[in-house]
Amino acid sequence: MLSLPTPLSKDEARRINEYGATLVKEHPARFGLLASLPLGEVEAGLSEIAFAFDQLGADGVVMVTNYGGNYLGNARFEPVFAELNKRSAMVFLHPTIPAGYECVACGRPGPVIEFTFDTCRTVTDMLYAGILNRYNNVRFILSHAGGPLPTLAPRLSTIGTLSWVRHSPELTQEAVMTQLGRLYFDTAIAGTAASIGPVLELTESDHIVFGTDFPPATEPVIDQNIAALGALTCLSESEKSAINQNAKRLFRRFAVDQPRLIEDRA
Repeated sequence: MLSLPTPLSKDEARRINEYGATLVKEHPARFGLLASLPLGEVEAGLSEIAFAFDQLGADGVVMVTNYGGNYLGNARFEPVFAELNKRSAMVFLHPTIPAGYECVACGRPGPVIEFTFDTCRTVTDMLYAGILNRYNNVRFILSHAGGPLPTLAPRLSTIGTLSWVRHSPELTQEAVMTQLGRLYFDTAIAGTAASIGPVLELTESDHIVFGTDFPPATEPVIDQNIAALGALTCLSESEKSAINQNAKRLFRRFAVDQPRLIEDRA
């Protein structure tokens, strides 16, 4: 699934989406398109949703965890999620540089720890803002197995319901775990038991989909991650072999394709 998970301007998003659609047209059995949305301007983002789905035939969209420091629970994004909900859209959620990065990164590059924390940050923001509940036709795939989110889910379900945390009264412990359990998680640079084990505590194995993070992740890194997936003991052999097929239930255009082995990254 082709995507460019980075904040883009309106013109940049249009060029990237048209280019991606060209590749899909040339290789329809190999590629799908997750369209970029220029959500620095919400109206431009809404226009691009319509163009991507109605004109380009996009399979879903890609969003990043924050846009100029605005996290996805921000009320400004309500029209975006309302439109995506109408379309029962797939959203691939990938982290980007967090707000206040210079203060928290300890001088390290963003992908070391802060990227994955930003995934947890924005999903928590959506959870407390009611986005996951109000727009439950939208299906989210979180990159990198959701970062620390699965590990912190029991904490969110407890602390999030306390009176001194701003939240809706309907956000009970059960509701928190139910809403987080609907999410999907990819395996990009997250194929070890330390990453997949907490996901299985939160949701079922059929909510795990294969991911590479290519090209930022190089081929040796991807090969190492595939080997880690193959060595997992927290998944049965049938569950491991299904990882590459789980996304076909989400992206229906590929449902008639022949099965591929997990080792086939093409």
